Amino acid sequence: MTARRPGRALLHALALGVAVASAACAHHGEPDIATLASNSDQVIWEAGQKAFEKHQWESARQHFRRIIDGFPQSEFAPAARLALGDSYFQEGGTANDILAIGAYREFLTLYPSHPKSDYSQFQIAEAYYRQRNGPDRDQTATHNALSEYERVAELYPNSSHVQRAQERIVECRQTLARAEFLAGYFYQHTRQYCRAAVSRYEGIVADYPDYKRLDEVLYRLGECLVETGRAAEALPHLSRLLSEYPQSEYAGSARELMSQSAHAPAPATPPAPTTSPAPGTPPATPGGETPKPSSDSAAKTSPDTSSPSPRPIPTPLP
Repeated sequence: MTARRPGRALLHALALGVAVASAACAHHGEPDIATLASNSDQVIWEAGQKAFEKHQWESARQHFRRIIDGFPQSEFAPAARLALGDSYFQEGGTANDILAIGAYREFLTLYPSHPKSDYSQFQIAEAYYRQRNGPDRDQTATHNALSEYERVAELYPNSSHVQRAQERIVECRQTLARAEFLAGYFYQHTRQYCRAAVSRYEGIVADYPDYKRLDEVLYRLGECLVETGRAAEALPHLSRLLSEYPQSEYAGSARELMSQSAHAPAPATPPAPTTSPAPGTPPATPGGETPKPSSDSAAKTSPDTSSPSPRPIPTPLP
């Protein structure tokens, strides 16, 4: 018996399977083993660049790591470390942002004077900036981003990234100030705990004088100070509101609050605690002073029974 040859349908299916497998490999961008094993750092670098341009992130990173580990003295080593950070940053996601920060920091540690060091520092700030939350949530990432942007402006004043860093600094400060205000407003109106709100509002006035809604902060601070019996401390803040923000929507309310505070009675002084006098101590005078015993009474060593002192008349019970 002669073997049957495969039909055209089977051959077509096999060809289609090979094509799909090849397309899958190309889609995932698996690196060429021969290229990775090459002794030419330039060949590996060029292959990594091509994978990067095609957004084949993992393939690109394998080529960049091959240069970093296998050719530490290569002229492409600094660029490979920087490109490694860029591959994480471009791929995106919280985990990749963290890995990008680590790669950029390694670059700055190894090449602090490199012409691209300002870029690396700016990218660290950008990676933190992308992780920030809204003002009603945790602000750790915003604080970190602000610190890193300030380092760009401080360490690289002539960098082309300074202007963008300054814009980010303003934005981060506004977010942080807003977060403090929301916390203070929560204490004031939800918890009814004005003392905690005062510390939040005062912190904004001291640390974020550039906050765009400082007029509202000054008014809320005045409200809380009046509420806690510190009207005298509220007046300077309300006066500042009227002076610096005369068109504020809170100006009218601030005037009313100032008027109420000016006519508010001063808080009563709490009475001094009463204690029982020691035996033999004369009672205090209405003026609050204790009379000194006379020389004659001081010389006596025993009470004079011949002329007893008048006893106070007890107050009748109701």
